[in-house]
Amino acid sequence: MTRVNKLLAVFIMILGLLFIGCEEDPVGPDEPGTVEGIVTHLNTGAEIIGAVINDGTTDVASSGAGGSYSFEIDEGTYTFTCTAEGYNMQVAEDIEVDAGESTNVNFQLEPINVLEINSNIVGNVSWTNNNIYLIDGEILISAVLTINPGTKVKFKDGANFVVQGAAGGLIIAEGTALLPIIFTSWHDDANGGDTNGNSNATDPARGDWDDIVIHGDNNASAFDYCEFYYGGGYYDNYVLYLDPNTAVSITNCIIAHNQGEEGALNAYSAGSGTVIQYNIFYDNIWPLNINTVFDLDDTNIFHDPNGRSNINDHNGILVNGNDFDGQITWGETEVPYVLKQGEYLLPAGNSLTCEPGVMLKLDEGVDLWINGTITVEGNLAEPVTFTSYKDDTVGGDTNNDDVITSPNPGDWDYLMIQGINNSSSFDYCEFFYGGGYYDGYTIYLDIDTSVNISSCSFIYNTGIDEPVVDASLAGANTTIIGNVFYNNVKPLMINGRIGLNSSNTFHNLENPSQSNIKNGIFVNSGFNIEGNISWEETEVPFVVSAELLIESSNSLTLADDVILKFDDSSIWYQGDNLINYDGSGVLFTSFKDDLNGGDTNGDAGNTVPATGDWDGIYNAGANPEYWEIWDNILYDDIHR
Repeated sequence: MTRVNKLLAVFIMILGLLFIGCEEDPVGPDEPGTVEGIVTHLNTGAEIIGAVINDGTTDVASSGAGGSYSFEIDEGTYTFTCTAEGYNMQVAEDIEVDAGESTNVNFQLEPINVLEINSNIVGNVSWTNNNIYLIDGEILISAVLTINPGTKVKFKDGANFVVQGAAGGLIIAEGTALLPIIFTSWHDDANGGDTNGNSNATDPARGDWDDIVIHGDNNASAFDYCEFYYGGGYYDNYVLYLDPNTAVSITNCIIAHNQGEEGALNAYSAGSGTVIQYNIFYDNIWPLNINTVFDLDDTNIFHDPNGRSNINDHNGILVNGNDFDGQITWGETEVPYVLKQGEYLLPAGNSLTCEPGVMLKLDEGVDLWINGTITVEGNLAEPVTFTSYKDDTVGGDTNNDDVITSPNPGDWDYLMIQGINNSSSFDYCEFFYGGGYYDGYTIYLDIDTSVNISSCSFIYNTGIDEPVVDASLAGANTTIIGNVFYNNVKPLMINGRIGLNSSNTFHNLENPSQSNIKNGIFVNSGFNIEGNISWEETEVPFVVSAELLIESSNSLTLADDVILKFDDSSIWYQGDNLINYDGSGVLFTSFKDDLNGGDTNGDAGNTVPATGDWDGIYNAGANPEYWEIWDNILYDDIHR
């Protein structure tokens, strides 16, 4: 090859390398794509300025001159929406955006007309989202009203719907997450624009319009993805009222900025087919009022998802005081169930289950009579709580009085468990401020019940004449294990059919100085020892206040260090069925003896023990019978 040819070859190679180096770099996967387009009027083609485009999460652009818009976004598949005042939202679904590429998405928005509704609805009708429906006065609905996704219904001051189920009235309002159905005030310019035509002279407020009232047995009206704003102007202050025996479904709705002295959603008379799930309540007076014939789970939210502190004035669920009917489950844990209406009855054959984390707040004079079965099953992390309506430490300031009131023992009354072999159960529960009834108990186990009370805390209850947990009449299958009692007067009463191990605690585990005023286990001696019973508690004494009989074929076994105190009373046994009476640390003494077992009579030492305070231990199995003179018997009567 000649020198010239060699130079030419080198030159060509260099040029090739230069061309290769000048090629455009490939698009990287992190480079955004571009979405652009024009927003126009559907009917006239006129450009719309100020329309807002949203990527499903946030607003990303607005249309400018000529109705055009443009924005960059990461590659992916999107659903874009376009909204403008006076127009229906348009949705563009499954839009593919590629990295480094431009994607064109044009929107043609349909204008919204305002239709005034001032006459009753007597024939089936469908409302669509190309109209705003302005309600003037009371509208009776005696046919099927179907409201389509995205429709806005505005109410003039004092206007309302009455759905007459007996005449065939029904509302089917089923929106979507992107196209909710909105029920609001005509002063609400944020939804559908300036419908009342006064610019910004008026702002919407709670109670601008009245309500939607649903009548009729098994009325199956349905509200899904609906929004209810600024209602509740009628004197009972609800925005949505479900009449007795209705079976309305209310799901995925927002209920906000409403009145509601009786609950913005008032379902206190509604039927067992009622469904209230996945709704959001905030900025109402009371958000929700229910009864005891339908379930309520943990899917509803009681705050503004965009601002956790924006809640309801009384952030709780009012519970109407009618009888429980059916197998009812309560699962809501964000806010408490509030019982304010005196006596609540759970009849035999019915049940109430409270799931972990549920809170029940009870007002003055409230009690629950449980002839059916109540199953309250919390866990260590999520106990179920029964407390005072005034207790702001549980579930917040539900009575909405800031710090004007504070809870006290006896703020509410009691739970009364009745029925032979009633197997109700309380596991990992907390009981605060009960015992307001004159006997002072917080839980009363009636004759022959078989209730389980385990891993519960009883704190700041009354328990004056009768202890906080009164099992004085309970059956032999009663279990009371692993509980904590402190800051009560009398913590616990059992009878001669109930065994007790050493798992219960009678002081504050974090502050041992906090115990109970009369710190003991009181024994109702109206029942003899029945069966082979063991008493093993050693932290506090067992207190016997009448004659306690241990008849043949029955026995009482005492663990080491058990103390029995007697208040003008005695034990009668058969000579061989008071087992371990002489065990290490076992002691029989006076109720006034503060040196052994503490100040069990709670008189701060104002009384002192003396011989004759109690009768003694009588061996009724000997021949002749006699009073025992063991060394571990103190302050009994002189029978020696």
